[in-house]
Amino acid sequence: MRPGFVIGLLLCCPSLWAQQQNLVPNPGFEIIIGQPERWFYTGSDFNKVFNDWQSPTAASPDVYHEAIPVPAYWKEKGFFRLRPVSGKSMVGLTLYGCNQGKLHCREYISVPLRDSLVVGQEYRLSLWLAPMKAGIPVDYIHAAFDREISHAMDDRLLELKPIYELKVDHTKTWQFLEIRFYAETEARFLTLGNFKDDANTQTGEGTVENGQPFGYYYLDEISLTKIPPILDREPIESYNINDWNAGSSVTIENIYFDFDQSKLLPASFQELNKLLLLLRQNPALRIRVCGHTDQVGSAAYNQSLSLRRAQAVADFLIRHYIEPDRLQVKGFSFDQPIASNEDEAGRQRNRRVVFEILR
Repeated sequence: MRPGFVIGLLLCCPSLWAQQQNLVPNPGFEIIIGQPERWFYTGSDFNKVFNDWQSPTAASPDVYHEAIPVPAYWKEKGFFRLRPVSGKSMVGLTLYGCNQGKLHCREYISVPLRDSLVVGQEYRLSLWLAPMKAGIPVDYIHAAFDREISHAMDDRLLELKPIYELKVDHTKTWQFLEIRFYAETEARFLTLGNFKDDANTQTGEGTVENGQPFGYYYLDEISLTKIPPILDREPIESYNINDWNAGSSVTIENIYFDFDQSKLLPASFQELNKLLLLLRQNPALRIRVCGHTDQVGSAAYNQSLSLRRAQAVADFLIRHYIEPDRLQVKGFSFDQPIASNEDEAGRQRNRRVVFEILR
């Protein structure tokens, strides 16, 4: 297919363009603006190379490019013994090794997206990854999306959430990893690395050829694209705090679960973001999340289901940095119907989530 034809097709079909557009700038690390004054000892060394990718901590990822020579000392330890997937550049990260005394045992890279995520939209995140054979293999590399970039003055373990796990194959060199997910918030930054400590990091059974007591990986060609159907962005406005008085209760519409399930459906995220905004703007606000069901099934089962659904809503809020001590959860089974359970319309109204204002 001729390139001009492809460009014309994309211009005529905006939804196809939205589907194909990579939201990650400089995905192959090819655009460099400078060189470090020394091999990458601190995060500031890394940050001199790009105007988009950053190290959010004092730990320093490594940049491999023909214009940036690797010191002989590091070559002898096994660094840079393969070529990038494409182009002239790639990045290296240490993902494991704190308990073995590795300096900068957790390294991360962060980048601002070309456009913030659309709540409820499905996305595909993919990347190419290869292990340094002389290191310890880990089972996952993690991705996190957030509204703001995280910064740490030291080389600490970042505790971003939610995290998405990309499974690593220990038997391969360059390997293509991808996941699909639904955007929960209008996040603007992507961060890649390992967000778990060594004790909670799953490692493989691979041998350490040169006895390097850490896990090190090369990354290249990062991509984030939308999966159809392409959703329009809807404005997120906070609830009116004047409607939320202590002792009152508010039923939140548009909170959806599959039948007989407690997992939130993506169609719920828009409404939950309104609640997130309210809680962020009013840090003194404390609420109780109450789950209610219809009358299908036993009282004991519906009690459990209503509690699990309330907890799923609370977990969503906690995942996005609402302190757990601001939330309580309670399940009411089918004890407080607001409509008849004799027809589906009434049962649907009874399957609801209510927020009680505690303070």
